[in-house]
Order: sequence, then structure tokens, then C-alpha cells
Amino acid sequence: MASSDIALQSAKATARTANPDEEPIAPHSVLRGLPESAQDAAASSVDTSNMLPPRSAVRGLLNRSSSVLSFPSDAYVQQIVRTHLDPQSGTPYWVARDQRLGAKALEMIQTFADFKRLVGFRDAQEQSQFEHDTRHRPLETFIPSSVLASGRWIWASQTGGTTGAPKHGNWDSLYWERILAFTDEFLDRHGVPWGRNWLFLGPTGPHTTGRLVISIAEHRGGRCFSIDLDPRIIKIFGTERMRDAYERYIRHIWDQVDPIIRHQDIGVMFCTSRLLEMLPEQSNVALFRNVQAIVHAGTTMERDTSRVLQEEIFPGVPIVGIYGTSTTGISYQKIPEPEDEYRVVYIPASPYIVFEIVDDNGRLVEYGEEGHVATYRLTEDSLIPGFWERDRAVRLKPYGALADLYPWDWIGEVYSPEFTVEGKVEGVY
Repeated sequence: MASSDIALQSAKATARTANPDEEPIAPHSVLRGLPESAQDAAASSVDTSNMLPPRSAVRGLLNRSSSVLSFPSDAYVQQIVRTHLDPQSGTPYWVARDQRLGAKALEMIQTFADFKRLVGFRDAQEQSQFEHDTRHRPLETFIPSSVLASGRWIWASQTGGTTGAPKHGNWDSLYWERILAFTDEFLDRHGVPWGRNWLFLGPTGPHTTGRLVISIAEHRGGRCFSIDLDPRIIKIFGTERMRDAYERYIRHIWDQVDPIIRHQDIGVMFCTSRLLEMLPEQSNVALFRNVQAIVHAGTTMERDTSRVLQEEIFPGVPIVGIYGTSTTGISYQKIPEPEDEYRVVYIPASPYIVFEIVDDNGRLVEYGEEGHVATYRLTEDSLIPGFWERDRAVRLKPYGALADLYPWDWIGEVYSPEFTVEGKVEGVY
């Protein structure tokens, strides 16, 4: 039986038999250790006027009637095209390509449809060349000269999860600020609290995930306790059948979780989807009783796993999925509704990110059908015109409470065939 099956089947028993008092767990009160009378007196003297909103107040934000996101307007598309294709101040890579193709996109593009036709990748060979170039050309080749001269800081990212030369991407400070804005929007909708410490289990270093989650935690008023993992070495262990090394590395990750979750005041946990699935097998579920929200990212999460996590392991705790890559950006899961039937559904962070689900010929599939995930990134600092990710997903028409607010295509049931063996995901993603 696969370890993920064991983890899910043992979840109830682990939660039921664990002794939550075997080691001290950090309480929510910062006044711990004082006599009760002293705690009451100290609490009454605290000035709460400048405190971040409690979870109950944040839940009130779920009724937001507007969004910082929208489908790419004609004006937005034209602005992005000017930024990247201006011969004097644009992006060297895309200016050279436009001139080589004779597309004259700067003059011709008015709409997103024009952009796809004149700038979008034309075939698999062109995409393969772009992927090769992101591994072997200087990063500045893919950034507009105007952005390089702007003084904004630029994060140099690398892809993870595979071996070999990494692909490089970039996220500048303006894009970062916009990500934090729509992150607040979605985390608030899900009921993720402000002012709480986060526990991060995931790749840091050159991978964007770690830096971004730390930034989100601090932006929302908490501190982030981080446990690093190396997805590349895990992949090597898997492909070279080093099972003992793989198991030992997994244990190493969870050994580091134990003292943090026992002794620090953790209110939000972020981990890869695979690690979240492993949690009941690898740790004591009762130790996570103070966690008020969970955010996960990585590979697919199957419906049965989603149901068990929501109903049996963390009942009543918001569990929020993120989908994205180090080179493109992130998008968040919609709020759970009965119509989901426990599948994880993502709302693309448009206008910055647009997903299209296409068939082998690059044509949009019908709603409810599966296809390749074609990713468009339209930001001032980076342009990606319809790159086919390794992932596949189902194209979904918006539905439920948020359909009118986010009326562009959604995606669901994302998975990566490359990392799937007999239906089970390899590694820690």
C-alpha cells in the first residue's frame, strides 16, 4: 500500500489516540506563565487600537463585492505590449523575435486575441527554444530595459522539482506588491487570519515559493518559521531508486517540524500538497490543533484526499490551494462550495496570469474537458506568451458565489503526468 494511502487511512486513529499534552504546545496568549490574575490585569492594559484584525473580523471581508483582478482589458494588453516590444526600451528577447518574425506586434495589437495571434508561441519547437533560452541566456535578456532602469528590485527565480540546468524567471517589486494585494483578497475570502505566525515547509533558496510565503506572512502581521527542502535531491532519490535516502530525507523534514509546532505559536501552516498528505503518517495531528488555516501548493490534490483533510483531519480549518510556477506567478483556489465535490479549483490571477486549456493542436477544449495548461504572463517585468506547462487540467466555466466577480475561465483537477506514477505523485511536491 502506498504511503499516502496509509497516511489518509490512519488519520482518524492518529488524531484519536495522540496525547496532546505529552509536550507543551505554544498557546495563543503572549501572557503565558503569569498567574491568571496577572494575565487579566495585563490584558486589560493592552492598547488594542492598532492591532491587526482578529480572525472573526477577517471573516467579515468574505463579502467583498469587488476585486483587484480582471480579465486583460485592451488598454492593459496594449500597455504590456508597448513595455516589452518598444525597440528602444523593451525586452531584448521579444523585440528580436518580433523583428525576426516580421509580426510588427507593437503596431498591430489592440486586444488579447491580437496578442495571442501575433506574439503567442506558434509551435512546440518555438516553445522548446524559449525553454532552452531561459536556461542558458542572461536573465536580463528577458526583462525590459525600462524596468531594469526603473530602480525597482527584481527577484531572480529558478524552477524546482527537476534536475539539470534550471529555468530562470523574474518578479519585480511592482509585481510582488500586486501579488500581495490579490493574496490578501483570496486569503481573506477563505478566512485565513491576520496577525498569526506561519510555519513554512517547502523550498527556499533560489525557489520563489519560500521568499514569497515569508513575505506574505510578514505582510499579514506574523513571523515565518521556515523548514527548507530540496526538491531536486528528492527527485534524484526517486529516479535513482534510492528509497532509503528518500525515506530518511522525509523523516529529516518532519523531525524539524516537531519542535517548532510544539513550542512556537503557529497559526497558519504552508506546505507542499504532498507533505500535507503525509502529515497524519509522519507527525502527531493533535500537535496542530492551534493551526487556524493551511495553505498548500505543488502537485494535484485528489478529491478523496481533499475530502479527508477537510472533514476528518482538519475539520473547520480553511485549506487553501495555490497553483503556479517560479517563472510565471501564482493563482489561488476558489472558496469551497458543495458544487466543487471536493475538487480543487483555481481562479487565474488575471490580468497578470491567463490560463488556457488546449488540445494537442493548441485549440481551446470545451468546458469540462482536459487538456494542456497554456500559460500567459502579462506583467511589466516579464512576458510569457502561452507556454505549455508540463501540467494538464480541466477547463471550467465559472460557477458558484464568485462566478460574477471572476468571470474568466477557471481550471481544476491539475496534475503533472511527468510526476505521476500509477496515480501516485513522486517526491515532495
